[in-house]
Amino acid sequence: MGENETLKFYIVADEYIEYLSQFDNHVSWNKENKRPYIGIVLKVENHLYFAPLYSYKASYNKYKDNPSFIRVENRKKENVSIIRFAEMIPVPLNAIQLLDFNARGKKYKDLLQAESDFINDNKEIIYSKAKKIYRNVVKLKIPFFTNISCNFVLLEKKSKLYTNAEDREEVNINNTEITCEVFEELDSIKQKLESNNFNYVEEFTLDDIYMCNQKTKQYVPQNGSITDTLIIRYTNDNDKQIISKKRAYNSEGFEIGTEKTILKIDDINNAEKLLNSLGFTRFLRMIDKNYRYENENYIVFIQVIDHLGIFLEIETKKENPDEKEIKNLIELVKSFKLKTGTKYDIRKAELWYKKQQNT
Repeated sequence: MGENETLKFYIVADEYIEYLSQFDNHVSWNKENKRPYIGIVLKVENHLYFAPLYSYKASYNKYKDNPSFIRVENRKKENVSIIRFAEMIPVPLNAIQLLDFNARGKKYKDLLQAESDFINDNKEIIYSKAKKIYRNVVKLKIPFFTNISCNFVLLEKKSKLYTNAEDREEVNINNTEITCEVFEELDSIKQKLESNNFNYVEEFTLDDIYMCNQKTKQYVPQNGSITDTLIIRYTNDNDKQIISKKRAYNSEGFEIGTEKTILKIDDINNAEKLLNSLGFTRFLRMIDKNYRYENENYIVFIQVIDHLGIFLEIETKKENPDEKEIKNLIELVKSFKLKTGTKYDIRKAELWYKKQQNT
């Protein structure tokens, strides 16, 4: 990487993105091999970093210049995209390939070429920003940047394991979390999170189809209780998955870990037909709108489920939390001064399932 080296556009393998996403929620959605990455923007020992490219949105005009991003202009000096250095990731060579401009159609090819011209005209700025964001996160640990960025050190460790297939069959996540019901309007909840220094990150809708096998009793609710789950999940056109979750709970019923397996799929209906042929049938469908907020230590989801209610799900960012963290999460919720229920181990799917059974 140097002044004579051309920055190029790459595509990162879906499988690798799914793998990293289990360890860090800041890893960008890959859009089914459609998201371009720019690289190599940074080298750290043997790790090669590539940064994701996003289409430009009007909301980006409000961003104040900092090392976490750079706006990309076309030949008319119009902002057309943005490179997010905060979400750059280390990628092994066996998980990346050059982007073929010709495979994207003439209009998009012209856009990519214009972006490429701008990027290489400004590559020293790009190198500088990539170095600064890495230093701000890893060395200086500046809260603003650690809050919005990938955990670079953790992803470097996981990247080393990637080529070993045995390490990728299952993912164990220590995702200590609590969930409670909130009896306030959505805007009120958002305001209180923001007043407590939580930053808005994104919003998305999860459309989940729960499957079980009545014959083998796999993933079947027991006395109305849903623990392990097999879900067909639709988030958007570029994010469809089959997800298996096997959860671990502490003695008080709080979730303290999840063994999670994800399979990327192309078609929701065909996936359900395939599972039907294996003896699995649908027993529940739940759609919830999510609003994600974060600070340096915690991730908060406001979850809105029609005809059921509004819920707050909070999880810690600690890599290996102990059981005391549950109490910390409960105290955090109380500090928001929200009108909440007294239960902090609510399982939304169970509530929805029981309500469906009673109608």
